[in-house]
Amino acid sequence: MNEDKREMVYQAIRHKEPAHLPYHIDVLPPVAEKLKEHFATDDIDAAMGNFLRWLGMEKEWQELSGPCASAIRDVGVGGRARDEFAVSWQETDVNRGYVIDHPLKEPSLAGYEFPEFDYEKKLAHFPREIERGKGYFLVAWVGDLWERAHFLRGLDNLLADLLLHPAFVHELLERLEKVILRNMDAMARFPLDGFFLSDDYGLQKSLMMSPETWRKFIKPHLKHIFQRAHQLGRICFLHSCGNVSEIVPDLIEVGLDVLHPIQPEAMDIACLKREFGGDLTFYGGLGTQAFLLRQSPAGVREEVKRLAEVMGRGGGYILGPAISIQHDVPFPNLLALIEQAGSLASP
Repeated sequence: MNEDKREMVYQAIRHKEPAHLPYHIDVLPPVAEKLKEHFATDDIDAAMGNFLRWLGMEKEWQELSGPCASAIRDVGVGGRARDEFAVSWQETDVNRGYVIDHPLKEPSLAGYEFPEFDYEKKLAHFPREIERGKGYFLVAWVGDLWERAHFLRGLDNLLADLLLHPAFVHELLERLEKVILRNMDAMARFPLDGFFLSDDYGLQKSLMMSPETWRKFIKPHLKHIFQRAHQLGRICFLHSCGNVSEIVPDLIEVGLDVLHPIQPEAMDIACLKREFGGDLTFYGGLGTQAFLLRQSPAGVREEVKRLAEVMGRGGGYILGPAISIQHDVPFPNLLALIEQAGSLASP
C-alpha cells in the first residue's frame, strides 16, 4: 500500500474517501527511541505505517554551555543554545525546551539582524529524505510567524505591543513573512507536496487575542504565505494549538487547505467538521492532554474508530494525535493507536 499513500492523502484533501483513512502519528524524541527499539528500526514512520513524512531545515544552533563544539545540530540533555534568530533556549530530554532569552528587549528592530540562511547547507539532507520518503505525502516545515515573533520579543511583551506599539508588530511580522517566503522559494526546487507553517494562536478556551486583532495583524500575512504556496503548487498546512474556532472561516478565506492538530480538549471538532468540513481538511483530533494518558488500549481503539467515522466521512480528514505524543503516554496505548490506525478502511 505504500506506493498509494501519497495519493490517498491527496484524495482526503480533495474531500474524497480513499480506500484507507490517512493517518500520521508524530512523537517526541524519547518516544521515538522506544519505538525504534520496539520495532528494531530507525524508520519509525514506516514502522507505524504513517502516510505523511515531515521534513525541516537543518538546525545550526550555537551552544551556550558545555564541552561540545560551538556549532551543533542539536544540544544534548540540559544544554543551552542560541538559534539562528538569536533566541536562547534551555533544552530538555523530553521536548524542545523553552526560551530563556528574547533578543528584542524593546519594541524596535534597531540593531537586530534577521538571519540569511545558507540553503545549500540547511537543505542538504532533503534529497536523502525525499528518496527515503518515496510513496509518502511529503510536507516541509517552512517556519513560524506569530510564534517566532514572541520567541523574539516574549509573549507578554508582544501582546502588549499589539496595543502600545502596533507599528513595531506590523514591521516585525512583515520581516518574518519575508523569511518564510524565502524558505518556501528555496524548498520549491524539491518534489514536496505541502508546506507547513507552525504558528500557535489558541489558548484552551479561546484565541490569545481578539479575532479582530488577529485579523488586523496576522491574517494578511497568512494570505500572502498561502498564496505563495499555491503559486508554487503546494498544499498549505497550518499548525495552531488551542481553540481557533473563531477564525476558521478566515483561514478558509485566505486559502488554508489543512488545519492541524484540532485539539478536542479545546474545540468541538465534530462541530468544525459539520460546519467547515466541505472547505477545509482537518488533521489530528485524538486527545493527548488526558485521553491517551488515562485510557485503556481498548478505549484508544474505540476512539480511533469513532474519529474515523465522525471526522473521516466525506473525506477531508487525516487522523493523528492532537499534539506530538510525549513520554508520559503509556506505551500500550501508543501501540493500540498504531495498530488500530493501520487497520482502518475509510468509513
